[in-house]
Amino acid sequence: MRKSSARLIAIFIAVFGLLVAGTGTAQAATPDGAAQSACGSGYYIQRKATIGWGASVTAYLLYNSSSRYNCAVTVKHSDMGWVYGTATKLGAGIQAQGGSMKKDQGEYKYYAGPVYLHAPGSCVRFWAYFDEWGAGGSHDIFYTSPYGNCG
Repeated sequence: MRKSSARLIAIFIAVFGLLVAGTGTAQAATPDGAAQSACGSGYYIQRKATIGWGASVTAYLLYNSSSRYNCAVTVKHSDMGWVYGTATKLGAGIQAQGGSMKKDQGEYKYYAGPVYLHAPGSCVRFWAYFDEWGAGGSHDIFYTSPYGNCG
């Protein structure tokens, strides 16, 4: 009798843990949610660009009005097939007008970045890179936004 009670308690704890863990990923289920989670609390999306032949990656520029920091993230979409959750080439970057580009580039499963930049009074642009896989093999895809969000 004690073994079955202990087993039931263990199963209850395991199921409860899975339910709680599942709620933590719900807000990051969309690319927008993943970008906001990557940058952290207080960041909101200013601009974004979905790129690639399959429109399978979105580059983001986010901003936190309290800290006055910008954040750049490049997020894979969950409908990318085997590429989503597999480490592939991916990059995110951000640049203030007149400054140098700050980048995070490597092999990532879900997103590149976040890359932060404090640039009050300046216009900023964001950059993205990924290695898109298709029937013809892989292709390097790059995106650089125009400068904007000045101030």
